[in-house]
Formats: sequence, structure tokens, C-alpha cells
Amino acid sequence: MNLYIMINYVILAVLFTFLLTEAMSVFSFIYDKRSIPTVKKYLDPIWGVIGTFAVFFIVNTEVLYPSIMPSIDYLYVFPILLATLLFIARNLFLVFSEYIWKNAKFNQLMLVRIYSLVTFLVLLILISVFLSIISGMGANSTLTAFSVAGFLSNPAVPGFIAGAFLTVFGLSFVFYGLQKTKFLSPAFTLIGLLVFILSMRALNLTTNYITYILAAVIFALSVLYYLTGKARREVIFIAVFLSILSINLLNYGKVFGEKVLASYLNNSAVSSAALAVTAVGGALLTAFLLFFLYMYRRSDNKEDYDENSNSGGNEISDKIGIANLYIMSNNNKEDGKEHKTRKNRKR
Repeated sequence: MNLYIMINYVILAVLFTFLLTEAMSVFSFIYDKRSIPTVKKYLDPIWGVIGTFAVFFIVNTEVLYPSIMPSIDYLYVFPILLATLLFIARNLFLVFSEYIWKNAKFNQLMLVRIYSLVTFLVLLILISVFLSIISGMGANSTLTAFSVAGFLSNPAVPGFIAGAFLTVFGLSFVFYGLQKTKFLSPAFTLIGLLVFILSMRALNLTTNYITYILAAVIFALSVLYYLTGKARREVIFIAVFLSILSINLLNYGKVFGEKVLASYLNNSAVSSAALAVTAVGGALLTAFLLFFLYMYRRSDNKEDYDENSNSGGNEISDKIGIANLYIMSNNNKEDGKEHKTRKNRKR
């Protein structure tokens, strides 16, 4: 296996892990409005990082496979540009939902659900492009035109996408501890996994015992949550990452169905420099992410401690995540009333 391709696969797996984790947030917002405070506490530290990893992957891909870029442009320029515009809108609506002014026409629930719809469309486009690239569905033989009708002509294509989303919906219960009819978690997870794996086989994508082991682990997590109400988010994150990476590795080097990815690889001296930049940049990006999550978990633990000790718990509980720099959510409001914190301090 080529080292450059392997690194690119790992970056792609990290990116889609973040995207699917955000999809769990999207389904939680839509399914249960009571989950908003909990979900936003875990969404805040990663939503900005997702865009960073997306840029990181795109730059790395352009350097490694420059000769494949014209084909990508011909085939997917419209969906990629649309996904970019929607991604910007996703950022705006998520930020707007953090700062709701008094007597505003838009409440937080409305904004996070608009964010959810926009993010869902972004994920739908990106998963479709990913599937088309590895399977060749929808692309003509000369790689100069993409047909939506041709892409959807195979029932396994919507099955692949639906299976992924059904599985993510089932895992959203586990990841965010949703209690509302939580028996749906193992049901949707199982259905989603079955549809997803059967669709992969119908699309001639390679599956083996690794695929089934990872599917069993993911299903076991949903069953465990249903029975005990306990699950570790880190395990879900790792399981999703390994699942995406396994799809890439089991279909190693496959691009546009029958073409070989290595044939597009840049063999110039730029590749060596790109490897060094990717290694250093990836290490720094990972270190910053881990530090960011550490600071977030530290503040989360401090909140739990203050609530238990009844000292300043109310004030801290209003702060949602580190990403908004501990600015009070909803423009210093709680239940429609402004806080009088500063005035009380002056007195």
C-alpha cells in the first residue's frame, strides 16, 4: 500500500467521522428539542474543526492527485460549490442560534432546525459525491459529465445513503443520551447497518469479516445503551472512524469504479514535500483539537463540581461550550428574562 494514499485515507476518515458525528447532532435537534442544551455542549468544540479538516483534506488531495482534478471539476463542480455555499449557511445559522436578542422573531429552536436542514443537505451531497467517486455511479466513461438520473438508477445508491443516515440516527440516541423512545436506537441502527452493507455488496464494493465485526460493535453499543442507559462517546467516535477507514482500505485504490487511484498519484518531488507538510500539519491540527477538547472537558467537569457543591452552579450552567468564549447564551437571557448579574454584583 502506498503511504501517500494511506495518509489521505486517514484524513478522509477523520473528516467523515466528524461529519457523521455532526449528523447525530442534526437528528437530535430535529427529533427532540429538549436535547438542544446537551447537544450544543458537545457540538461547540468541533463544529469549527470540521471545516478545518475539510480544507486540510482538499489541499492534501490536490497535491497528491493533480491529474484527477479536471475529472472532479467536470463531474462534481456544481454539487461541490452548492455544498460549499450550504456549509457557509450552516456556520451562520449555528452561530446565530447562540445569540438570540430580546423579542427576536427567530427563536433558538427555529434556527437550530434550519441549521439541521442545511447540514443534512451538505452531508447528503458529500456522501453522494464520495459514493460516486469510488463506485463510478453517475459518471460517464470519459469522466466529463455526471448524470443524476444515472446515479439514482441503481437502487443500491439511495440504499447506501439511507443506510448511513438510519445508522447515524440510531447512534444519536447513544451519543447524546436521548431518552425519548430510546428503543428506536437499536432498531434503527440494525436496519441502517443491514441496508448499508447490502447496498455496498450490490454496488460491488468489497466487504469482509472486518465489516461485519465493526457493524456488530456499533449495534452492540446501541443495545447496551437501551439496556443500561450508558455508553461512551469516545467508543462511538472510534467505531465510526474505523468503519469509514475500513471502507477505504477494503476498496483500496478504487476510483470511478474500475480505474486505479495510484495512476493519478503525483510522483514528483512535490509528493515528498507534501508528505512532510501533511505530517506536521496533521500533527499540529490533532494536537490543537485534543487541547481544545481537553479544555472543554475541563470546563464541563468544573461545571459538574460546582453544581454538586452548590457554588455558582446556576451561572456556570448557562454557559454552553468553550467555542463561544463563555459568553452567556441567548444574549444573557433565561426563559425570556434578562439576567441582572452585573447589577447584582454592583450592589
